[in-house]
This record gives sequence, C-alpha cells and structure tokens, in this order.
Amino acid sequence: MKFILFLVAAISIVGCTTTPPHKFVADPDKKWQQRKTQLSAVNNWLINGRLAVINGHESWHLSLKWQRTGDNYVLDLSGPFGAGHAQLTGSKENVLLVDAEQNYFYADSPDRLLQEVTGLRIPVKSLLYWINGIPDWNVKVDSQRIDAYGRLAELKQSDWKIRFKQYIDIEQHELPQKIFIDGFNLKVKIFIDEWKLKDNVIKSSKDV
Repeated sequence: MKFILFLVAAISIVGCTTTPPHKFVADPDKKWQQRKTQLSAVNNWLINGRLAVINGHESWHLSLKWQRTGDNYVLDLSGPFGAGHAQLTGSKENVLLVDAEQNYFYADSPDRLLQEVTGLRIPVKSLLYWINGIPDWNVKVDSQRIDAYGRLAELKQSDWKIRFKQYIDIEQHELPQKIFIDGFNLKVKIFIDEWKLKDNVIKSSKDV
C-alpha cells in the first residue's frame, strides 16, 4: 500500500514538471518586435499535429503533417486511421492537391484549391505565418494583442480571428502549440504535437 501511494505521488510530481513559467518582460512591445523579426526567419520546419474544423453542427477531425522549406511546403491531411487523405504541395508559382484516389488538381491559390476539392476553408497562405506566431505580412493587420511575455496572443486579419492559446519552447524559440481560428462561420483548432526546426527535404506525390 505504501509503495502504491509513493508511486502515485511520484507520477503526480512528474506530471507537474512542465516547462517553468516564463518571467514577465519589462517591455512586452519591444520584446514582441524582437520576436517577430526572429520568427520571420524561421521557414524550415516540420510539424505533426491534429486539426479540428467545426462548421455549425458539422465537424471534421484530421491528422496534420506539414513540412516547409523556404517558399515550398507539403501539407498532409487525413481523417481517422488515414481515411480521406489529401496532400497539398505548394511553391511560389502554383499549388498541387492530390486526393485519396490519386486525382491531381492544380491552382495558384492553396486556400481556393483546398476548399474546392475538400470543402475545407482553411487559410493556408496566412497559416504559413500564423503557425510561427506572427501576422501574415502580406495582409493588413486589423488588430492584435501582445501578452505580458511579448508574444502574440490574439490577431485579426482578413476577417479571421486568431487566438494563440499555448506556446512551447523549441530550441531558442517559443512557437505556438495551440491555435484557434474563427471566421466565415467556421472554427479551426490546431493542436501541434511535434515541432522540428531543420533543413527539411520536401517530398510530395508529384513535383509542382
């Protein structure tokens, strides 16, 4: 009995040993300007996570794998147990989407292509910036709120409201781990389970 109680106590202690809380900064706005400059240069990464899309009474839960190297990226979305797989491969020039039946679709906009083929309205172009915890610098910022640690907490761009619910320390950066997006009668929740910052080799079903 004593051993069980000790084990429970030990597990509780381990469960509570999360990343220590960050100290408040003297000038959050100044810290934010520094962070924004640093994070703008983070464009080689790989993330694994989950995506929940809610539209009224309908909802979709998807697995997410996203690689980015500079202007090139590959976004893999799949339903439970790999069902309904779609792969979006993008570059500066155009975008290719391959569905589960290996049908190929081309366009110059990832947002429009993804919506036309899958019915999912996800702002992929802006997410390339939001995923780093910064605004899309190609779009006007309607409003933003910086937290006490100099991080982006809320953002409004292009009729989307983005809330950065949680950050995680990855190497020398703090990057988003939970992002909630609302707009156009749609709710998108992104949960990032794994961040990797490195020089990724982009792989896709077909060159764009």
